Amino acid sequence: MSTPFPKVIYEENLSYAWGRAFLMAMKGRSKDLLPLTVSIGGLVEGLPNEDDRIRQALDLALAQNKKYGCAVSAMLIFPFKFWNLKGRPHIQEFTDLYLKKYLPRLKERDRRNCYGTYFERMIAFQGFKNKSGKLLNEGKNQLEHIINLWPKAGDHSRPRQSALQVACFDPVKDHNGSALAGFPCLQQVGFIYDDAGNLAINAFYPTQYIFDRAYGNYLGLCHLGYFMAHELGLKFVRLNCFIGRPELGNVKKGVLRELIDVVRETLPADDLSNCCKHERG
Repeated sequence: MSTPFPKVIYEENLSYAWGRAFLMAMKGRSKDLLPLTVSIGGLVEGLPNEDDRIRQALDLALAQNKKYGCAVSAMLIFPFKFWNLKGRPHIQEFTDLYLKKYLPRLKERDRRNCYGTYFERMIAFQGFKNKSGKLLNEGKNQLEHIINLWPKAGDHSRPRQSALQVACFDPVKDHNGSALAGFPCLQQVGFIYDDAGNLAINAFYPTQYIFDRAYGNYLGLCHLGYFMAHELGLKFVRLNCFIGRPELGNVKKGVLRELIDVVRETLPADDLSNCCKHERG
């Protein structure tokens, strides 16, 4: 009996990458333990290409199943619209705006945000306690730390690649024995660069719901990569997302027939052919 190969998707369109992952998840079995790597390139001035038909059909299906839309899932990783609205401030000013103005509104609007957001953990990670056992109020701004590591004008030394890491999983908070937790699914984010001034982002998910959150996850990570490239004076060129166990999500396959049809009709023929080959493998 042959052993199935791990699945790899590369696209220059975020919607097509998600569409292929979605069709694979529809064919997947719960007993499969095959990782999935999604790599998205072809960015235009640091932002991903999208297909409106797939995006709109997915947002409609998400709304019909009472789930976050793609934009909401994306802004929990990086609030791109808020950053633009405030004039694209640098990390120190934006951190203050986010923690004092934006985050309180998010938590008030939806109780599911009571444990925080991914972006909050990136800019205010605690992960340690004082002697009394209480979490300290002042957290670590991981993104600012990376930005401060980057050389200033005239300095040609650069930080080691392994130093550009951001943790989202916090053992102090998240090792709680809960049988089911919707946050955090994203464990870690890392940044890598080359001598040509390009920046890529690597993200690791132990598990990921492809229908429920993956599109928004990819979009939010691309926005995060764009922001960091902007702060570092680099060009964001690629997202690599490693998923230890991709799952369709908390939804019945029968209600997704219209979405499946849209994805199949919209994906370029060569992409759909490759996807089917992976599914049969």
